Amino acid sequence: MEKNPVFDPLAWAAQNNAKSEPMSAPVENPVASTPPEGELAKAVAVVEKLLLMGANIADDEADYYRLIEAMQDLGEEGKEPCRQLCQQSAKYEERDFEYKWRWASGNQRRSIHIATFYNMAKSAGVDLADIARRFPSPGFSSKPQFPHGCEESCSRQGETGIVNSYTPVNHYVNNKNVALAKGGMSAACSGEESEEMRFSFTCTFSDKLDPTALPVTLQRTVEGQQTAEERDKTLLASLDLLAMAEPNVYGIYHGKRVYTPFYLFILGIAGIANKGVIADVMQLLMPIDKAMRALYYALMDEYEALHAEWEQKKAQRTKGAEAAGLEPKEPVYRRIFVSADSSAAAFKQDLYNYGGRGIVFSTEADTLTQVLGQEWGQFSDAFRMAFHHETIESTRAKDKQHIVIEEPQLGMLVTCTPKQITYLLSPRQCENGTSSRDLFYCTSGNVEWRSPFETQEPLADRYFEIGEYVKGMYDQLTARSDKRIQILLTKEQQQKFDAHFSPLLPEQVGLYGTDFAAFVVRIALVAFRLMMILTTLRYYEQGQLSDPQQQAFVCSDEDFHTAMTIIDCLVAHTAYVYTTLLHPDDDAPLTVQPLKAREQQLFMSLPDEFTTQQFEQTCKALGIPVKTGQRYLGNFISRYQLIERISQGHYVKLKAHQTT
Repeated sequence: MEKNPVFDPLAWAAQNNAKSEPMSAPVENPVASTPPEGELAKAVAVVEKLLLMGANIADDEADYYRLIEAMQDLGEEGKEPCRQLCQQSAKYEERDFEYKWRWASGNQRRSIHIATFYNMAKSAGVDLADIARRFPSPGFSSKPQFPHGCEESCSRQGETGIVNSYTPVNHYVNNKNVALAKGGMSAACSGEESEEMRFSFTCTFSDKLDPTALPVTLQRTVEGQQTAEERDKTLLASLDLLAMAEPNVYGIYHGKRVYTPFYLFILGIAGIANKGVIADVMQLLMPIDKAMRALYYALMDEYEALHAEWEQKKAQRTKGAEAAGLEPKEPVYRRIFVSADSSAAAFKQDLYNYGGRGIVFSTEADTLTQVLGQEWGQFSDAFRMAFHHETIESTRAKDKQHIVIEEPQLGMLVTCTPKQITYLLSPRQCENGTSSRDLFYCTSGNVEWRSPFETQEPLADRYFEIGEYVKGMYDQLTARSDKRIQILLTKEQQQKFDAHFSPLLPEQVGLYGTDFAAFVVRIALVAFRLMMILTTLRYYEQGQLSDPQQQAFVCSDEDFHTAMTIIDCLVAHTAYVYTTLLHPDDDAPLTVQPLKAREQQLFMSLPDEFTTQQFEQTCKALGIPVKTGQRYLGNFISRYQLIERISQGHYVKLKAHQTT
């Protein structure tokens, strides 16, 4: 087998014609190897060119540190040339430079190398091709060497300068070419990723649950789903829809009566891991919906017959309507699905006609986005009020209509792409609280072929069959309008609930700022709603809903644990959406900025697994204010996905970044 030529970073940088910001060169591994012979002379020649030009290539804090890291490939002999370049920056301080140099020289997992320096010089205007001619390197290659036989999939890297080693610094060094977090080598092998392809989050919860502890109905809904992510999506969508099949079920939360519906967005790149089974899960409510429409059509037939008789009597009598009796009233059209493709007035009217209960279901978020973008379609206020069951009123002067919806119960299930969510939930929606009422689940974005013949059973048929069973629960609960069912938590469960969210709130605020507090508070409310949904379903399966004397049910420990496990995962998903898509101060929410020097310093100083106390001690040792460190930690978790929060105050670096 022919031995690959050694990678020549200067030749690579000289040939790199990509018009982009400076970036790390492809390297064989994240640890610096011995530089090719004559590398110091080449680098010194480039430094002399930069000094003659008076170029300042390290004015930015991130560039300053990248330069110091890159020059480590030259050993201690590279220190003085590096110092001369750093002195061109207004940020230069002798003591600070010495400290950074010592820290970088001891970093065994350094990912920035000498080619980064050459690329920075080239961007400043240095003719690297001329220097390469002056210092030829026989036997060296300007083409990066690809490990594990991925040459074909990574063939564009030599042209674009995309890195092929996945480590914290080179992963974020270029905000126009960001690999998927957790993706390792293969994730960095895409040459021109779309904005949506870079949106990825892979925290799951179904793999942390005992499937046999779920109500049997939910076990059936996730049956046949192959991956944890598929089970997550199916389970979440099922819970969202089943909430609408549980009328007259309530719980007391902060002294107010709350009901089961909640709002859910499932995000994924277009055409991949997005709609799929979600459109089929809709069938869970179709038997209820079809029964509503069938009743309407039957009432309509009766109305038309009565109205025709009334018209005939009216025509035969001179006294008009009084003699013919009262005019029959046309029945109201009802469905369980509320159309979002309507004006604000029509939306509220439909919700009123449906008895104040309904769900917005859409696999095309653009429909909702376009409607809310119109002046006549601004009904996000109705969503905000319905989430807390606050009274919705609407007056139409033209038709002399005034409607009042008391205790509205509105659900929502929408699948969308990351870009669609930024249009639908703008930064303004963060301020007014619309987005903090939503749950978010992000699909991983893995692009892989799945055989279309794995499942021979039409999924829609299976979910419709389950829906017919669920309709029995709906009918029993509908009949209890005068004897509603209350869901209770045990005293121990209440204490566990408080013990979980009490430290979670300040922890998340410390990570993401005070604006995120509303998200945590409302996520806690949804956790309680999930417990209500699970408890009602379980008691229905046990045949206890039909007993009119039973007006309160206690949540089981299994259902409490299930709800809390789901919610703990969705806190992470929501934080990721918030930091990458919704944050009002972020002008380019899908763009990942380079790690700052202090961020990198903090990250590399943290052990592979640590607690909040250890984190704060590390911050103090580095002279980083704890609150600043908390913001960095929030970025490490959600924006950069370098660290995972595995429990309250307990964190672990993802395996790709661990130092052991």
